[in-house]
Formats: sequence, C-alpha cells, structure tokens
Amino acid sequence: MQKFRFTLDSVLRLRSLRLATERDKLGQALAETTRLEQAIAALAAERAAALEFVKNEPGAGNTELRALSAYLLGYEARLAKLRKSLEVARLREAEQRKRVIAADRDERLLLKLKAKQRAAWQVAADHELEILAQESWNAVHFDRGN
Repeated sequence: MQKFRFTLDSVLRLRSLRLATERDKLGQALAETTRLEQAIAALAAERAAALEFVKNEPGAGNTELRALSAYLLGYEARLAKLRKSLEVARLREAEQRKRVIAADRDERLLLKLKAKQRAAWQVAADHELEILAQESWNAVHFDRGN
C-alpha cells in the first residue's frame, strides 16, 4: 500500500503563501485608510479649536481674524488633499480585498482537490486491505482442510 501523496502540494504551498501575502497587504491598506481617517478627524478638531479660540479670545482683533482666515484657506487645501488620499486608499483597499478573495478561492480549490484525492486513495487503500484480509483468511482456513 502506497503512502498518500498529493502531486500539487508545492502548488498548494505557493497558494497558501500568496494568500498570506495578500492578507498582509490588505492589513497595510486598512491601516493606511484608518490613518487617513484619523488625520481628517484630527484636522477637523484642530479647525474647531482654532475657531473656538478666536471666538472666545477677549482681545481677538484683525490680526487674529486674518490669521484664522489664512489658516482656514490652508485647512481647505489640506482637507482636500487628505480626502483625495483617502479616496485612493479606499480604492486600493477594495482592490486588495478582491485579490485576497481570489487567493482564498484558489487555495480552497486545491484543498478540495486534495481532500477528494485523499478520499479516493483511502477507498483504494481500504479495498486493498480488505482483499489482503480475505486472502489471509482464505489461506489460513483452506490450509487446514488439506
């Protein structure tokens, strides 16, 4: 009786490695999206703090209002840049999710094939064992009669 051997084991290892790599890349893409979302939230908090400071500052005059105006112009540009980066990061994340799904599917297909081949091997091995057991039984019982 031969030991079970899956001829595509090396391919299965490569598919598993590819899946792990794609999952790592997805984790990086998710981290980048989270970082950009946090940067946008921090920028909004910074803007709110600047507005609150100018409103509540008793000696706020033209200088502070001009500084706030310049800050708000810069704020809009930074916010637009961060939103664009976030949009790009979300697209990358979606593409990476597709790659992970494809890699997972490829690995599962090979695992199913391996399971089917192992089941077929097991049936053949069981049949071979059964024949061997019958031959042994026949040899023991028919030798006594002679």
